[in-house]
Amino acid sequence: MAYSHINDLEEQLRQDRRLGKARRRKRRLRRLIPVFLLLVLGAGIYFLVRGQRESEPSTQPPAVETASATISFVGDINLDRASLEQFRSGADYDFTPLFQRVLPRLAAADLTVGNLEGSIVDPDRVGDHDYPPALLRDLYNAGFDLLQTANSYSIQNGISGLSATKEAVQAAGIDAVGTWTSPQDREENPVLVREVNGLRIAFLAFTKGMNNMRLPDGAEYCVDLLYSDYDSNYSKIARSAIAASVEKARLLAPDVIVALVHWGSEYDREVTESQEEIAKLLFDQGVNLIVGSHSHYVGPMEFRSHSITPMGGSFIAYSLGDFVSASDSDSARNGCVLSVTIQKDADGVRIQDLRYAPTYSAAPSQELGLVSCQVYDTLDAISFYESGYYDRISDALYERLVSAVERMKEQTGLGEQQAEK
Repeated sequence: MAYSHINDLEEQLRQDRRLGKARRRKRRLRRLIPVFLLLVLGAGIYFLVRGQRESEPSTQPPAVETASATISFVGDINLDRASLEQFRSGADYDFTPLFQRVLPRLAAADLTVGNLEGSIVDPDRVGDHDYPPALLRDLYNAGFDLLQTANSYSIQNGISGLSATKEAVQAAGIDAVGTWTSPQDREENPVLVREVNGLRIAFLAFTKGMNNMRLPDGAEYCVDLLYSDYDSNYSKIARSAIAASVEKARLLAPDVIVALVHWGSEYDREVTESQEEIAKLLFDQGVNLIVGSHSHYVGPMEFRSHSITPMGGSFIAYSLGDFVSASDSDSARNGCVLSVTIQKDADGVRIQDLRYAPTYSAAPSQELGLVSCQVYDTLDAISFYESGYYDRISDALYERLVSAVERMKEQTGLGEQQAEK
């Protein structure tokens, strides 16, 4: 009986301990419930207020990222068979010496643009305006990022030549603008857009004609043209086609639209009424910069506005002359590098700075003391001469370049302010 009593007592103690623990858990739980409810209520209020704030329009203006980019443009890259032979190196070509004196000028830009006046062919087929692929390699190494392929020589080797040229340009790491290899290419890539330092820059390219050659039926997609009678009179401006091309660029919402135009008359600086009409059309449609080629002479340059807007132009250079020249005219050997700095900030997009620097495309000349084809940075050449640099130009070339610099101020119409010092 004693043992039974003890066992009953121990069992009762165990039950009491279990009941005590249960009561303590319940008391703790009761104390925690209000705290938990307060936390839930607080969290609900926090997220409710936060949601209301996020749904309300902000009174602070959105931050605008500042962006700036400098684009350098040159005119025609124009070589004949005799010029090409000077750069032959065995079975290949090396054009490095052609550009070495102007490299610092080109390297200063974020984007460098030129007009490829010719086609790319196999090295054993080179000739006037028919260039080996090595030229593209050395243009790329010299800093070129984009080449206009809509010009007088777009179809000199037929539609297949146009396609081969564009493909070769792209294979060299350079963008081609103004020509297309197929209807699909045109549909998928109607406008060339480059992102440069946070700026979206759209490029279009048009040509007056193609040495009076006409595109075959069904090949109208190949090139953007300024005239519908591009194989004859150049009198009927292709207004609807031009407007449609610019609209495609505008729909991509770029910060800047650039139109590269191959127009005017060769060896003539006079701006025609037709050019003025085309320029007005381009500006009215939303183009901001117009940069011309074809005349082989540096022509007038004109600000319309420093501000860049979706529907308003800013600046036009009717012609930059020849960057590389095969002309017999010494005047055609004086080209220029046009450098335009675009700024984007809270005040909008504008031309922050614009300058041109004269260049001289030299050819062998006993009179001028020249033994090879080279593109000179004219201002550097003058400076080296005046400082007695060991590799300075001849007296005769110095005098000619000094005169060319002064004439270019008159030809551009911009004067000292935009001329590089």
